[in-house]
Amino acid sequence: MIAVVATIAVNLSPARAVIPDQPGQLMLVVAVAGITACGAVMAFVLARIDDSRGIAGLAAAVTVYALVALPSTIIAFTTPGSQHLTGLLRLSGGLIFLVLLACALAPRQPTWTTGWQGGLLGIGVSIAMAVTINAVPPLDAAATAGWLNYFVVVAWAVMTLTYIAYGIRNRVPMAYGIGSGMVLVFAAQILRETGNVGLGGACLRLCGAIIMCAALARRLRERWQTSQLRVDRIAELDHELHNVLAGLDGMTHVLSNVGNDDREMLSEAVREEIGRLRNLLDQRAEPMGCAVDPVLTRIVTLRRTNGLDVELDVEPGLRTTMPADAFAQVVTNLLANCERHAPGAKVLVKARSNGRSVQVEVRDDGPGLAPEVRGKVFRRGVHDRSRGGSGLGLHLSQQLVGASGGSLSLRPADDGHGTVAALAVPAGR
Repeated sequence: MIAVVATIAVNLSPARAVIPDQPGQLMLVVAVAGITACGAVMAFVLARIDDSRGIAGLAAAVTVYALVALPSTIIAFTTPGSQHLTGLLRLSGGLIFLVLLACALAPRQPTWTTGWQGGLLGIGVSIAMAVTINAVPPLDAAATAGWLNYFVVVAWAVMTLTYIAYGIRNRVPMAYGIGSGMVLVFAAQILRETGNVGLGGACLRLCGAIIMCAALARRLRERWQTSQLRVDRIAELDHELHNVLAGLDGMTHVLSNVGNDDREMLSEAVREEIGRLRNLLDQRAEPMGCAVDPVLTRIVTLRRTNGLDVELDVEPGLRTTMPADAFAQVVTNLLANCERHAPGAKVLVKARSNGRSVQVEVRDDGPGLAPEVRGKVFRRGVHDRSRGGSGLGLHLSQQLVGASGGSLSLRPADDGHGTVAALAVPAGR
């Protein structure tokens, strides 16, 4: 929108009187060259993130346009005596740009048309084609008469419509964004062929370059966000696996030294935790709802075998609509925090019904929250550096609870000693 407004302003009086045509065109072409160079860099970065041959082919095409077609236009402005050869170079660079764009949409795109090798090959072919046309009189005559220019204009129109149709049909915003930008560049080409070489065509070309680069930037941002989410999920999964394995590690040392009744209970807890471990690794969808008492009993039993002094007080018959694995994950994180930040402290886990919700409190009589993290404990990465940890547990727990329609908060204990984690989850039937 800014580019369109600028185009209108530049072509209206008194702007046309203030900015002479030739210096103004040169300034705009240089701006287009810079924007297109940025587009080429974005396309190469996107090709690495996306691992897509088609986008790598697009990067090669934009490279040819940025390093051949646009510089030859700038040279033609600054060195009038070389206009013929630079015009041929601009013509051949535009044609190779269109060829590489067509290859980028091919189902089985040749490898040699992608990436840096495709860009360098395109540059070499463009230069060789311009020199050949200049050296062969019939081809030079056809170029001078404008037939090759007309061919490029028609090919540009066909490629523009192809990209717009492909983007709309396959719901690829980047494709029809590039096609939309090419429409404006196509209009600038038409103005050039009809003899209008003023600021209007240069402004249209600038708008087209901005729109094409904006399409690439949008796709790059989407892919970056997706990659970041993947990295975040791996970090969260690593955090949860460590918590599960810590509980299982303590259990293995206890199993051989307990009676049959306790061994059966501990074995069941181990089986449940291994099942939760599998669900975490496989990313399985789990059924909604669970009984509160069995989940809390299992988690508390595991933490006791790890040396945590924890008591459990649960109102019978409580159920929640929160999935069992997510509920266990949140409680495990809260108890793991007690072990890390209040070592040796007594912990009480209490669960009560409160109308339409189940209230679970995890209270310790430790030193309480560190002053530097108060008020921001649920932010990702925030943690007490003296106690270690990654700052993921509470952040992830709040996300899980929120996704189930519940809430999670931390507050100092009423008597001033320790911390209370208050978990409220929807009650089930």
